[in-house]
Amino acid sequence: MTTEASGVINTDNLPMAQDRDGSWRTMRRHPLVEVEGGYAVTHRDLVETVLKQPGIFSSKKAFDVLASPIPLVPVAFDPPEQTRYRRILQPFFSPRVIKPMEPELRRQAIELIEPIAKRGSCDFVAEVGGVFPVQVFLTLFGLPLEMRDQFVEWKDAVLGLTSASGQTSVGAAADEGLQKAAELFMYLSELIQQRRGQPGDDVLSRVLALEGEDALSDEEAIGLCFLFVLAGLDTVMDALGFGMQRLAENPDKRQQILDDPALIPAATEELLRLDPPAPFIPRVTAEETVLDGQLLPAGTRVTAYLAAANRDEDRHLDPYAVDFHRGENPHISFGMGVHRCLGSHLARLEMHIVYEEWHRLIPHYRITSGTTPQVHWPRGTTGLESLHLTFDGKDT
Repeated sequence: MTTEASGVINTDNLPMAQDRDGSWRTMRRHPLVEVEGGYAVTHRDLVETVLKQPGIFSSKKAFDVLASPIPLVPVAFDPPEQTRYRRILQPFFSPRVIKPMEPELRRQAIELIEPIAKRGSCDFVAEVGGVFPVQVFLTLFGLPLEMRDQFVEWKDAVLGLTSASGQTSVGAAADEGLQKAAELFMYLSELIQQRRGQPGDDVLSRVLALEGEDALSDEEAIGLCFLFVLAGLDTVMDALGFGMQRLAENPDKRQQILDDPALIPAATEELLRLDPPAPFIPRVTAEETVLDGQLLPAGTRVTAYLAAANRDEDRHLDPYAVDFHRGENPHISFGMGVHRCLGSHLARLEMHIVYEEWHRLIPHYRITSGTTPQVHWPRGTTGLESLHLTFDGKDT
């Protein structure tokens, strides 16, 4: 799996499926690791170097593997173009805009969880984690909730195109992913045409109503929507699934938030530290550069491994432990620098709501006997295939 002297790792062979903590520990043996198709940076200082220097480590070509027919706004741009997009879009994802959505999103979460609570068991990923973030997206963009299953199908196929190294998958699954990407593109193209000039309170309508130098072209608006589908749905699902797995496996930690629900925001940050929503952030060198003593030619793919960097001992005491009382928790699970996650406020709100309402309605649960949570792997994102939970009012 790994050559200690050279720091070469085949990421497909990592034991991620059942031991992601062990996988991150393996990756951290070297700050800079040669992986298939490029390099991975796994220590916090090198991750900061990569993510804070967009002039050297570029986003512009790094997301081509997602097969978007148009540039993904704003992530597939570097400053100064990215700066314009960020300035235009930031207000639409600010706490001031996101917070008023909370009552409706909480109503939807309760509507999902209440019937589950009466059954005594569920697959959390399929029935909550994989459903709620899609409904949030549809609500944010003013789309009917009946579109939920179709968007799940689209994003699953497209996200299956990538690996942790940033390489593109090949074969029948890749062909299907490309076909689904084309279907999603066509739907979004028609949606933009329909929404132009139509007033509305949803984020998409408000973005399309911008005028002057802030106005987005059809291509730019489609790119924004395409990115949100790819970056805003699976990420929250995966973070919720991992968080619930850790809570199910650590009933003493879960009891802490049952005893004091006000601890849920701090618990969310700790769970995010351990399992970032998007643990792999790809970049491509725009020029020849030296990183950790290694000469990298222009065009070299360099991927920041956020989950590994979040385990730096000098930043986090006992970094592999679950600790809801860390106080300051300087994780980088939403990235850093100019491309720090635009939707972080919304993601946090979604997670707070689910953790609050789930534990209010289903305080005691465990992983169903005979099942083992498995991570989709190899893949360009990490997430549980399923999380079967049983809840009968007592832990065993």
